[in-house]
Amino acid sequence: MNRLPFLVLGVAIAGLCGCGSDNGTNTTPPPAKPTLKTTQIDRMGRAGVNTALTDPFDIVQGSTPDQVKDAYNALVDPSTWSPQFKSNIATNLAILDSLDTVCGNQLLAGASATAGRYDTLASVLIDDRLYVRTDKTTCATYLGVEANAVGLTNDDCGGRTPLYNTIDVTYSALAIGQFSGVTNGFTQNHEGPPDITTFPFLKTPN
Repeated sequence: MNRLPFLVLGVAIAGLCGCGSDNGTNTTPPPAKPTLKTTQIDRMGRAGVNTALTDPFDIVQGSTPDQVKDAYNALVDPSTWSPQFKSNIATNLAILDSLDTVCGNQLLAGASATAGRYDTLASVLIDDRLYVRTDKTTCATYLGVEANAVGLTNDDCGGRTPLYNTIDVTYSALAIGQFSGVTNGFTQNHEGPPDITTFPFLKTPN
């Protein structure tokens, strides 16, 4: 009388075991790991060097300013920086030196209007890396280490924090040969001042 229910239960259990067996013998390999992009797409040392000095006035033949900036960003080997971009930077330094209508007052500009007048500063800027003095505890001056190197003495660690108005410092150095005095007109962040104690040190974007 009770054999039929047991028979049905046995078949059901066998069916369940069969389904489980299929999953256990799955030989499909996992997908291959993705190939990582090996081309460097950005580098940021000193603010404004790429945007303001590689081809801001679209004078490089056969390339757009964005293409020139992309090529600059892609250079991984520092030994290639000067051969490929020093002349671009020197040319655009000459243009930016005229912003205040006084040519020759740019930082490190040569005294006379001769070839190579802007090569010294171009040589400094082409080494587009941030330098920090680890023996100093005061950090309030963007380009502090570079300023010391060119005779503008200070006791700052240099480097770059989110509090520095890096663009104003850059344009001041390029236009009037000082580290302040020229502004791009932006005096504050709409999101509020950066937070220099909590990573990632910036306010939430709007």
